[in-house]
Formats: sequence, structure tokens, C-alpha cells
Amino acid sequence: EVFETAFTAIYVVEASLKIMVNGWKKYAESPRNMFDLTITILALLATFYVYYPNTFNNSRLIQFVVMVRVLRLGRLIFTIDAFQLFGAVSLDIIPAAIPIFLVLLFFEYAFASLGMALFGGLITRDPANQISFELLLARDFVDNAYWANNFNDMFSGMNVLFNLIVVNNWTECEIGFEYVTGKKYLVRMFFFCFHLIGVIGISNVVTSFIINAFFQQLKTIEQRKGWEEQIDGEAVINGSRAVFDASKVTGTETGVEGTKYYATIQPKHADVELDERAALRSLFTRTQSGDSEK
Repeated sequence: EVFETAFTAIYVVEASLKIMVNGWKKYAESPRNMFDLTITILALLATFYVYYPNTFNNSRLIQFVVMVRVLRLGRLIFTIDAFQLFGAVSLDIIPAAIPIFLVLLFFEYAFASLGMALFGGLITRDPANQISFELLLARDFVDNAYWANNFNDMFSGMNVLFNLIVVNNWTECEIGFEYVTGKKYLVRMFFFCFHLIGVIGISNVVTSFIINAFFQQLKTIEQRKGWEEQIDGEAVINGSRAVFDASKVTGTETGVEGTKYYATIQPKHADVELDERAALRSLFTRTQSGDSEK
């Protein structure tokens, strides 16, 4: 408790010195500073709440608040180029992955609804319910404390199916349903069908899609940092941007003089394989190619 209070005091001093040196306006412009200040204030309030005379005296509240401050170490990750690239690629492929994740969600929702119809209310610890004594015979289920793995409601059903998707001790979970239903083949057929369609089928498709999209988008991002490319005096392509003279575009006089513009092509997120450099090259050579054919 002494160390927790000491660290809280250090955080308060740190925040106060930063505000005094940088001023509130400059200090508040940094999201990192505001995050640290929020955690410091919460830790300070928690300290007063715990040690002020009242019925609550559990100091673990301070521990939980101070532990959140460890998240500031995440800054170190974003200073490493490899992690920055990984984060950028991951954010780019999320919109493209949404449709296939919705397919997986729909499939899980359908099986969770079926599970509620077949096994709803059977996993229980109510001593007044005779089924609870049958469940105690499923030693693997009981020893692992899998009481939350049931189909009594939609949320619990989705939890069971998520465990099946990641292949997390699904046999120990399944044995509990065998004991409470007394229908071994029905239960095994339900879990086997989900494993066959959900894990071997859809889950592998989702995984392969994400891996393929990741490397395709990684290639696109690396191309954005590529070399400068001159397009026959029309434009200079650098990464995903093309700088061009607006007075003449692809052989057409525009009447604009002495002005430089830049063009970018924003790919649709659903098409993570778009080569932005190739698209810009095509944009500034399309008319010239047509004229040469004539």
C-alpha cells in the first residue's frame, strides 16, 4: 500500500511539472499527456476513496487504476517501423474483412439459435433441478468449471461456439451436454457439424482471406514508398502521389499556367489489391496511348 501511494504521488508530481513547464494548452494538445493525466486523477481519487474513513478499504482499487498506466508502454511499439507497418496494414484490411466476418457471425448465430432450442436451460447448478446432479457426473466438464459454456441464452451460446472455433477443449465442453440430455449421438452430431462447417470450412476461409489480404496490402503500402517515376514529362509519381503541371495534362492544354498539382487515387477498402502506382501511371498515359494508336 505504501508503494501504491508513493507511485500515485510521483504521477501527480510528474503531471504537475509537465503542466508548469509546457503550459496547459501545449500539454493538453498531446493525447498521451491527457491519457496520463486521466489515469493520474483516477488513481488520486481512488486513493482518497480507499483511505478516507468509510466502509470501503480495499486497496486493490488503486492497483487496478495504476495498472492501466502500464498501457503507456504501448508507445514503444509504435516507434518501431515493423510494428507501424503491421498496424497500418491491419487497419487497411479491416473494412475488406467485414463481409466475411459477417458470414461467420451469421453462421454462429444460426447454430447458437439451434443450440438454444435443443439444449437451452439444461446446463444448471440449481440443486432443485435434477439435471444438475446428472451434470456432476461429467467430471471433465465440472473439473474445468465450464458452467458458463451453455446454450441458456444467446450470449452464452456464442461463447460456446467461439470456444469451438478456436478448438479450445471442445470435447470437455461437449461431454457435459451428453450427460444432461442423455442423447449422445444428437449432441455429437451438433458439435461435429459445427466443427466441420465452422472450423474446417468457414474459419479456414476467413484465415486464408486475412493472410492473403494482409500480404497484398503490405505490397501496396511498400509501393507507396517506392522510387520516383517520370511519366513522359506529364507527371512524377512518388509513392501513391503524382505531381504534375496543370497547364498540360495528357496532351490537353488546360490554360492553367505556373501551377503544380498532385493527384492521388484512394482505393476502395474492399479492393485491397489495387496498385495505386499502376493506376496513376495509367491515368497519365491513357490519352497519349490513344493518340498513338490513331
